[in-house]
Amino acid sequence: MICRKPALIAVVCLGLFVVVGGSIAYLRKIKSLPLGEAPSIEYPSEKIAETASRQFLEGSFTLIHDVRNLPPPVLQGFTEVGGSRLVIANPGEDFRATDVIYDSSLPRKRLILAGASGEKCFVYYEEGGIGHSYILHLFRVNSDSMKPVWKGSCPGRPANFEQLRSWLENGRCSQP
Repeated sequence: MICRKPALIAVVCLGLFVVVGGSIAYLRKIKSLPLGEAPSIEYPSEKIAETASRQFLEGSFTLIHDVRNLPPPVLQGFTEVGGSRLVIANPGEDFRATDVIYDSSLPRKRLILAGASGEKCFVYYEEGGIGHSYILHLFRVNSDSMKPVWKGSCPGRPANFEQLRSWLENGRCSQP
C-alpha cells in the first residue's frame, strides 16, 4: 500500500517548483524585453530669459541620488510609455553608454544628480551614444503635475551640486 502523505507532499512540492520556476522565467523574459520609449516632454517653444534659467538652482535643494525618489510627476517622465520600467539608470548602474546595443533592456540615460526644492526640481544625467552628452532638465512641480521649464546641455560631469549650479549661473549650460 502506498502511503498517501509522502505522495501528496511530493506533488505539492513539484507544483510549487513549477509555479516558482515559471514565475522566475516570466520575470526574466520581461526584464530582457527591449526598453520602451520615455514619454515626450514638451518644453516651451520660446526660450526663457537667461536670468531665469541661471537663477533656477538658487536656494537650498534636497539632492536625489535614486531615480525612484524623484517627485512622482517627474518620475513619470522618466518611465517607459505603457510600462513601469525606468528609462534612466541610477548612478553607477549599467546603461547604454555607446551606440553598440548589447542589451536593449538597458536605458540610454544615467542619472548624475537630481534635486528638489519646493516647486522646483532638476534632473541632470548623461546620455549614451556616439555623441555622449550631459543633459539638464528644469521643472516646476506640484503634487500631481510637472511643467517643463528648461532643457539644455552642460559640459560634463560636475564634481558636486555647487559646480553644476555654477555652470548654469555662468552660462556654461545652454539650450539647443
